[in-house]
Amino acid sequence: MSCIVYQVDHKTGIKYAYESVSYWDKDKQQPRSKRKYLGKVDPETGEIITKKQRAVHSADNGSVQEADLIAGLKETIENKNAEIDALKDDLREICQKYDKLLKNVKKIEKITSESLS
Repeated sequence: MSCIVYQVDHKTGIKYAYESVSYWDKDKQQPRSKRKYLGKVDPETGEIITKKQRAVHSADNGSVQEADLIAGLKETIENKNAEIDALKDDLREICQKYDKLLKNVKKIEKITSESLS
């Protein structure tokens, strides 16, 4: 005998549907059941949405979502590249200031060493 069994995942609140088939286990001398996954249950309509139906539905929306995702990623990459360029410019300025300070320190060392001699 087969029937449809519904099971709720309490963590996510999603309701799943299974086909349950009962059989007699000769070894244990008890009735047992085998379950076959049917799909998720739509909370609004109560219909069982199979894995294939979800795949077709997500494939329809997938190309739009992927295009939006790709556009967002390209924009993020452009922003990060601009930020990297700005940081490189800042680093160049800091290096130039460091070189000038180093030259001044060397001049001061030279002057102090000459005055001490």
